Amino acid sequence: MENYEHPSEPIYQAAYAPAAPEHSGPGVKVVTWNIKFGRQVDEAIEVLRETPALADADILLLQEMDEAGADAIARALAYNYVYFPASVHDYHGRNFGNAILSPWPIDHPQKLILPRQNPRTGQHRVATRAIVTIGQAAVLTYSVHTETFWLGPKGRSEQVEAVADTVADTVAQHYDYVIIGGDFNTLTPASIAGIEERLARHNLVRLSAGVGYTAKAGEIRMRLDHIFGSDVPVLDKGVWRETKASDHFPVWVELARPDA
Repeated sequence: MENYEHPSEPIYQAAYAPAAPEHSGPGVKVVTWNIKFGRQVDEAIEVLRETPALADADILLLQEMDEAGADAIARALAYNYVYFPASVHDYHGRNFGNAILSPWPIDHPQKLILPRQNPRTGQHRVATRAIVTIGQAAVLTYSVHTETFWLGPKGRSEQVEAVADTVADTVAQHYDYVIIGGDFNTLTPASIAGIEERLARHNLVRLSAGVGYTAKAGEIRMRLDHIFGSDVPVLDKGVWRETKASDHFPVWVELARPDA
């Protein structure tokens, strides 16, 4: 397993949005999707472009991506993006990490190396963090992918806590929103409750609560993917399950605008 240990590299980013859009919609749409090993990128692009609940997202969070897939999706949707790989995955020999995409400006990208490696492979995980400026609102944004069952719920909770600590470290700065979305590998209701409790200490709530299962393995249905954030009004939310691009399904929430 080859991990990328440098605190800020490698980084991949590009700006494909022609200009910051005029934000006249009722809310801010956030979508998160683990596209399994970044394999079905073309199908994912079609889903993200043609599905009304997902199209024209203000913030798109992707996991299990390589740089080619992240760039292809951003280019096809005319979005800006930043992507940090965590490692070269032993499954396919390509980069494996998280991306943030948006039609709005993305600034101050950071890679957060999460604590606790996979005890079987030694792989570590990262969170990709950046500031997305939607109109006049600064949104502190994270795309997160915690470890699988190999690590256990306590270790995954520590990874979430490490992300939350960086939110607490920046409380002196003004952000209109905080968004933390991604694949948290929460296999049980207790693991979901544990993460909710940890993030509640930082005044963050599960904005996507109640949307149902977000991944499927055979007949097993799991709630692995979530969007947490500042406690603001949720206008709508859901999961789009009409796709075979991944074993995970895209989760979306629409939030009240900061200036509403």
